[in-house]
Amino acid sequence: MKKTLLFAFAFFSFLSHAQEIEKITIPKGVVYNYTSVKTLEKAKKLLADNLSNKPDYKIVQDHLIIGPALWKRYKDNESLKKIEGRKIEFHVDNLILEGKTSQNLDESKIIWDEFKNEVANDYKIRKATPEELNYYWSVISFDIEEPLLIVETKEHNYILNLLNKNLKLLWLDEAPRSGTVHNLTNSPVVMYQNGEVIDTLSKGIKETKLEKLILLNSDQEIVENSSEEDINLIIEKTSKIFEQLFKDSQKSGKILVEIELKKKKNEIHYAVKDDLDLDIMKVFEQKINAEVYPNSRKNPIKLQLIFKVNSFNDTE
Repeated sequence: MKKTLLFAFAFFSFLSHAQEIEKITIPKGVVYNYTSVKTLEKAKKLLADNLSNKPDYKIVQDHLIIGPALWKRYKDNESLKKIEGRKIEFHVDNLILEGKTSQNLDESKIIWDEFKNEVANDYKIRKATPEELNYYWSVISFDIEEPLLIVETKEHNYILNLLNKNLKLLWLDEAPRSGTVHNLTNSPVVMYQNGEVIDTLSKGIKETKLEKLILLNSDQEIVENSSEEDINLIIEKTSKIFEQLFKDSQKSGKILVEIELKKKKNEIHYAVKDDLDLDIMKVFEQKINAEVYPNSRKNPIKLQLIFKVNSFNDTE
């Protein structure tokens, strides 16, 4: 009986060890949240299935963001020129980094097909290296949440960030190759300042203010379902609450406020980064949730407001 118990203990210990989360090296300053082994394996299978010759496209959704490094290569692609989706401008004071977002499922499928054809069948799926995490961290304004996967090929490494709740692809980008500089200053991204192409980024000054506004709909969709006045009103109301609460905060961090205007009930989501004062953040959320924002006329309109608190711009 004792031998049986020892065997059972060893067996379950083996299973427990087999289900351990694969830890990776997280660079200093990067916030990285792991998901379960089960969810990660499910994401890998979904990715592999959709890289096959018969994808079911369950991995894509209406809105798919192409990050700045990949969009640098893709923007002149003939197939992707058919996409009417909105160009994303990541505003960092006078600096603008270009990306792209699809506006419907058909556009997301076109992007996926181009990516799939480029990858072909010669690839490896793995977790990110510290260099790749540093690059991704430099272009986003939210904490990194798994599943975050790298599709490695002979010529390119791709970053794919899936939503943990439904395994839909949120972000597709190109990661730096090993041995290349990982930050935006030297990545293959077209950068502008005061209307001219530049080679280096400005960190700006350490301050508390609205850093970026990202509109995730096309101009036509905004005209049909909202208005410039409504968007400006949202920015004004949200910024006023932010300034009232965080103007004297001694801690540093970033806040992402994602507002989705709907016909009946709007949705608001939040994400924080770095050492933000969470007590003030709690009050901030309460006040924003209690605020009355305009609704969309018919179809949803989504925008993101990114605030910095005692922080520089995201350039490193």
